[in-house]
Amino acid sequence: MNEREATLRKMDAEKQRIDARIAEVEAESDLREAKDELKELRGAKERREAFRRKLEDLRQRGTEDFERGKQELFRACEETGKSLDEAEKQAEVRRAAYERKRDAELRQMGAQFDGWEADLSRSRAEDALLSKQEMQFLRSSFKSTGDALRRLMTSKGGDWARLRKEYEASWNELKENSRRIRADSPEQPESPPSPS
Repeated sequence: MNEREATLRKMDAEKQRIDARIAEVEAESDLREAKDELKELRGAKERREAFRRKLEDLRQRGTEDFERGKQELFRACEETGKSLDEAEKQAEVRRAAYERKRDAELRQMGAQFDGWEADLSRSRAEDALLSKQEMQFLRSSFKSTGDALRRLMTSKGGDWARLRKEYEASWNELKENSRRIRADSPEQPESPPSPS
């Protein structure tokens, strides 16, 4: 294998690695509305296309002016890598902010449960806000939601997007159960936090 073939193979492998990195950032980029797609990711995609064009150009050139084409290709690959680094950094910042917000909401609801349990243990009568069985049901649902958030916080890429949906479903179910149980109670305690 000559230098040209070795370079083309190496750059094909680099192109696959870049595609995989972009796919991972895209899997997490749903943190924003589609209309507000990550500008860093758009820039990385544009640079990836420039890199692909230069790779194809080098492949078509054959041996004429190979050195200059190779240098342009290496530059395009490096620019794409830098752009992807920035997109990954921004996606990580957004993911961490989302997770912190959800963790705070969960802690706030846990504090509300603690307050409700304190009310329940004080009254032990029919005028209690929640029955012991309802409280156990809510605690179990709360634990499941917390477990879902912990799994979310240790995942990346497509797994993160899937686990985020699972967390959102668990959170919404917890809020609905809490709302329904409180609606059946004679008094209305403070409502849980909004996930938005």
